[in-house]
Amino acid sequence: MTDDSSRPQAQKDLLWGMYTDMRAHARHAETLRANAINIVLVVASALVAIIASDGNLKRDEVPASMLVVFIGVIGLAFAAAYTELYQRNRRRAEAFRTLLDERYFATGDPALAEVLKSSDQRHQATSFYRLTRRATGSTQRFWMVVPALVIVTGAVIAIVAA
Repeated sequence: MTDDSSRPQAQKDLLWGMYTDMRAHARHAETLRANAINIVLVVASALVAIIASDGNLKRDEVPASMLVVFIGVIGLAFAAAYTELYQRNRRRAEAFRTLLDERYFATGDPALAEVLKSSDQRHQATSFYRLTRRATGSTQRFWMVVPALVIVTGAVIAIVAA
């Protein structure tokens, strides 16, 4: 049996633990997604190098180019799945952070969400942020574009070789 005075601290520790655990899961999903896309790029690059090694594209290289397309499709599916997993864990972490803010930050003290919002606003006001976001968009899209380019590359090689 626990003492009632230790209960709020135990709840706070549990919430903080769940928050950090969800953030770790989100980071892990990002790492897996990045590694998978890197593998897709390496394998697709090797196949393209093999296909193009003789300097001309022939009909018998269509299967290898279709393999490039297949690798791109697998990479795209993996990127989409792990983007969703990242978003789920990020949203869970935000829910825990909101609960921590509501329960443990006194009125007048800046809550964690307020500190993050203020920091984000200062960052987003910089010309570098506006320039890069205008050029690249969300990093979530970047992870989808890379395997899509692999698919397009494989398809173009297949069309030219046929």
